Amino acid sequence: MAPVSLARSVAAWRSPEWVPTPRWRLACASAALAVLVFCGYGAYVFAPDDGADAAAADQPAAATVLRELTSRADDPRPLTAHEVFPDPRVVVGLSGSAYPVLRVQVLADCAEAAAGGVGPLLAAAGCSQVVRATLRSPDAAYVATAGLVNLADAAGAQAVHERIKPLVDAGTGRFRGMPAGPGTDGLAHDTAQLGWHVRGHFVAYAVIARTDGGRIWVDDPVARQILSDLIELHLRARVLDRRASIR
Repeated sequence: MAPVSLARSVAAWRSPEWVPTPRWRLACASAALAVLVFCGYGAYVFAPDDGADAAAADQPAAATVLRELTSRADDPRPLTAHEVFPDPRVVVGLSGSAYPVLRVQVLADCAEAAAGGVGPLLAAAGCSQVVRATLRSPDAAYVATAGLVNLADAAGAQAVHERIKPLVDAGTGRFRGMPAGPGTDGLAHDTAQLGWHVRGHFVAYAVIARTDGGRIWVDDPVARQILSDLIELHLRARVLDRRASIR
């Protein structure tokens, strides 16, 4: 499977056919602008730390002062399915790309959303819940499981953000996709791409696969747009900004 750390790094399962060199990764990172850039199949994806410009239309009014969401002690209200995925479709961007929601799940046992070493990593960071959904892309050629992980504090969330990559690199841990009917079985396979980002005491992530079971290639512009739409525009810039604006 392949991961993506949306703020600084994104990890993915390595492909045995090709492993990118550090120099090649650096070149890809330098070329990344306002969207995710795949720096190798099963390697890494980079994106800007701040998705605010791209998601301005989804953010609260400029006069609103947003909280930092630095810890669950200051932000004790649990996530709900309605807060994270309130509608039958997730609609993002100026073009209004619509992602039909196939299934929504709220997990109290965070390990159910993780495989291998990622489960203990979430537990050590005080994970209290995961809210996730499986969605179909606007063109129906891809499916994705996207979710928010609720951790104790920002320090723990940042530690999770940084420690997932080595686990994925070694093939010893990842987030799980959630199959939800025909065409979604690829979310359970190691060929699924994975991306994640951190904000406050939350980690936002997405697992993406093709509905036909095919490989997602390095330069696939649709796949990287889906990851950006779901993680940056919806989970981070819309859901968490709205949460940060509520006292």
